[in-house]
Amino acid sequence: MALGTYSELKTSIANYLNRDDLTANIPDFISLTENRLDRELRVRANLLRAETTTTAGVGFYNLPDDLIELRNITYGASSGNSYALSYMSPESGSREYGQFSNGFPRAYTNLGLNVELFPTPDGEYSIGINYYRKVTPLSTVVTTNNILQTFPDLYLFGACLEGAIYLNDTEQMQRFMIIYSQTLESVRESEESARYSGTVMTMTTQGDPGGLVTRGAY
Repeated sequence: MALGTYSELKTSIANYLNRDDLTANIPDFISLTENRLDRELRVRANLLRAETTTTAGVGFYNLPDDLIELRNITYGASSGNSYALSYMSPESGSREYGQFSNGFPRAYTNLGLNVELFPTPDGEYSIGINYYRKVTPLSTVVTTNNILQTFPDLYLFGACLEGAIYLNDTEQMQRFMIIYSQTLESVRESEESARYSGTVMTMTTQGDPGGLVTRGAY
C-alpha cells in the first residue's frame, strides 16, 4: 500500500473506513490529526535548529513561528565550542543577573513568543534555538511532509479515528483509538531507543520562520 502523498493518504482513509461518501470530509480528518500530532508527537523528524546573532544591548529575541516546544538554547563560543544555556524563570533571571553589566549569554527564559537572554548580550554572539516544529499541513499543494514520510501509519490511524468520531461509530472509534495509541507508543519507544543509541537524524527546511536561519536538527 503506497502511503506517501496527500492523495494516497485520502484514498487509504476512505478504504479503511469503508466509505466512499466522505471525500469532502477527509481533509478535515487529516487536519484534525495534524493538530493531534502537534500535541502528542515529539520526534527527531520535527526537531529543528534556528540560528540568530545577538545585538549588543538587546536581550529579547523572537522564537520561530512554527515552534510548538522549545528544547534548549545554545551559545556558540569563539573557540568553536557550543554550550547549553541554563533555563531560569523570569524572576530568577532578573534577580540573579539584574545587577550584572551586559556580557555573554549564560541563561535564558521563555516568554511566550520570545526568549530573554541573561545577562543582556554586550555584542554579537551566535545563538542556536533547538525546537520541535509544528507538523507541516498537507494539502493539494503540499502533498507530503517529513511526518507522513516517516510515520504514515500515525497519519492514517489518526485520521481514521477522527473519521469514526465524525460518523459517531463507537465500535470504530474504539478500534482506531487502540491502534493509534499503540502506534504512537511504538514511535515513542523507537525515538527513545534511537536517542540513547547515538543515532542522528537530520533534516532541512525551506523558508525562514521568524526571521531566523533554520537548519537540520542534531
